[in-house]
Amino acid sequence: MQAGVGILTVAHGAIRGSEKTDIKAALSLLRHGVLDLQIDISAVPPDQNEAVRRIAQEVAEELSKRAQLMVNGCVKAFVDVAMAYERDCPDADIPAILQKASLDLASERFGTDSGSGEGPSSVT
Repeated sequence: MQAGVGILTVAHGAIRGSEKTDIKAALSLLRHGVLDLQIDISAVPPDQNEAVRRIAQEVAEELSKRAQLMVNGCVKAFVDVAMAYERDCPDADIPAILQKASLDLASERFGTDSGSGEGPSSVT
């Protein structure tokens, strides 16, 4: 979840012109691992290994494409809303709001609430 806030922070900074780094490189680094999917095929019989590996790769690629489209849409929507908010509220501090959101997520992640259901995604 914090990577998501990071992506929004980079996107907002790029729109505002405060980020001097290449936005594509920054977003690529933030997404690294977030949209990765691992499928454990160790229990598959050896004679079916190659077919299962190929199908698993196709499934992982399709899921990644769909997730990326969703992320792109969410980032675009966030940037549009943030720009409108800044236009209507000139004293708006979007970076501070994002920083607070990231800190809140970190405290939830490392807090005592272990029933959040948000763990690393993997398919085994």
